[in-house]
Amino acid sequence: MRFIQNLSPETRSLLHRIYKESQQHRVRQRAHGILLIDQVINTTALMAIFSVDRITISNWFDAWESHHFAGLYDKKRCGRPPKLTDEEQNKAQHYLEQHPRDIRKVVHLLEQDTSKRVSTKTIKRLVKKTAMSGSVSQRLQRKVLIHSNTSAVKRSSSGCKSKNLVA
Repeated sequence: MRFIQNLSPETRSLLHRIYKESQQHRVRQRAHGILLIDQVINTTALMAIFSVDRITISNWFDAWESHHFAGLYDKKRCGRPPKLTDEEQNKAQHYLEQHPRDIRKVVHLLEQDTSKRVSTKTIKRLVKKTAMSGSVSQRLQRKVLIHSNTSAVKRSSSGCKSKNLVA
């Protein structure tokens, strides 16, 4: 395991700020880990502090050595591309505002407009993702959450084919 060499006071200060203020838990953990290794805390102690494996700690420090602050953040992960383009998602939002209680109608209008068939679950996920403002949206979100509890979305556990993604 390589040790991080003499962090400058400015770097230490920025890491401490990230550790205290970042909204992302894993980024806070990584910044804290870098600060602790700078204080000569060993890997075994870090594993106990963060409840992670040795390889995780090693990955944090490899990312720090190669990318510095950018290495603290998760890279974009691969996944299925969205069925609807941004423009089509905006159309779906517009239809949802017109027909907040009839998701099937929104699906039908989208299919007529875009020639793409999407499910009501896709529309529900879109509502949840966009978190539209206003009372109509809040009612729709409540309705979506009630109906979403009755069915689970299956997620694939298969890995990504390309591991080298550019951040």
